[in-house]
Amino acid sequence: MATPPQNKQININKLIETPQTGVIRLDRNFAIIAIDDVIEALLLLFLPVKPIKQLLGESHLCGKQWLDIIGPLQTSPQCSPWLQADQTQSDQTSQLNLINNQIDMTLSLRYSPVFDHHSNLLEMLIFIVVAKSKQQIEKDLKNEQAFYRAVVDDMPALIYRYTTEGIVTLANAAVCSYFGAKADDIIGMSIYDVMDAENIDRAKNHLASITAENPIMAHEHSGTDSVGNRKWFQWTDRLILSDDGQPLGYQGIGLDLTERKMYEEELLELASTDMLTGLLNRRQCILLGKQALLSCRQENHSFSLLIIDLDLFKNVNDSLGHLAGDHVLQKFAALCTNILDESNIIGRYGGEEFIIILPKTNLKQALVIGENLREKVEAMEISLDKHQFNITISVGIAASNDSLPNSLNSLLASADEALYKAKATGRNKVAY
Repeated sequence: MATPPQNKQININKLIETPQTGVIRLDRNFAIIAIDDVIEALLLLFLPVKPIKQLLGESHLCGKQWLDIIGPLQTSPQCSPWLQADQTQSDQTSQLNLINNQIDMTLSLRYSPVFDHHSNLLEMLIFIVVAKSKQQIEKDLKNEQAFYRAVVDDMPALIYRYTTEGIVTLANAAVCSYFGAKADDIIGMSIYDVMDAENIDRAKNHLASITAENPIMAHEHSGTDSVGNRKWFQWTDRLILSDDGQPLGYQGIGLDLTERKMYEEELLELASTDMLTGLLNRRQCILLGKQALLSCRQENHSFSLLIIDLDLFKNVNDSLGHLAGDHVLQKFAALCTNILDESNIIGRYGGEEFIIILPKTNLKQALVIGENLREKVEAMEISLDKHQFNITISVGIAASNDSLPNSLNSLLASADEALYKAKATGRNKVAY
């Protein structure tokens, strides 16, 4: 036997009387990256002298391949539960008998793989219980279960387990907080009675796709917590399998994505909104306009659009300053939002030009809308500091031709020509 270094001497008799637990961490290539001192000293104590000299060079196991350490200690050299845990994506257990002339000791090992969201192995955790008897092993496993429960309860993620029939068997503190209930109230319920009603059908379809061959599935959905807050979660559901591959139940882990979703929505709004007026920007208007035109064609509906220019807007900027010009643009945008239908697409086309897209609207209807808008603008009084003034608009209208379908670009060009016509003939007009 090899002799452990002095700083890792262990009392074997005491270890037998008071069984120990420990953890070993392996990297994705199954090399040791961390190991408890007691476990390391114990393995060194039982390793044959030759492997110690050939493989280690020194009495430290970090950085060494797990197979090189465990191989000489196994009675069955072909047993590789860490590989099975990686391949099956489920925990694997094994026992290791450590025997020499004086000591007969049993180690219970649980190999627990940790994966990323793409099912790539990040690391392998080996939970070890050192025990002399089956009774002691069972006792230590219960202690490990209590420790596991404490870890689960302390995690901010929502974690629950339920049977193959859908009966909840575990709900951590985060789940209880989300639903505003105690664990004893949730355990024993059907998972479909616990979750938000809007997610039941989605959950049933989701769980139906989880099989022994494909035991892990991830998805995102939102729900409402016990105090009415809307929350987004990324759920990872796993089918728990026994060592012989039989389904034991399911485990679900929900990570709160609410802040990330809010940030994504903010970025989307920034990418699609004109910050001065709060209307859609040019890019978003064109994108939505193309979608609306395609939909109208498929459903055989009319389609029109307006391009609007604020008359002599440069005079406002030159005489009252750019802040006054910004105020005018905001007032006009607010007027459009108030008087136009929600189905209309309204945006700032650039500078003092605006665009209004009118799905399911023919030319005659678009002319009425354009004239009504022109009259409302002309009657609108704008006050800024001590100044009061009015503005007018010129409007160019284009409508799709049923006999010769137009592209959005050709409609924009036609509306732009009509706008030029309105401005050239005196402004404050609607033309087509």
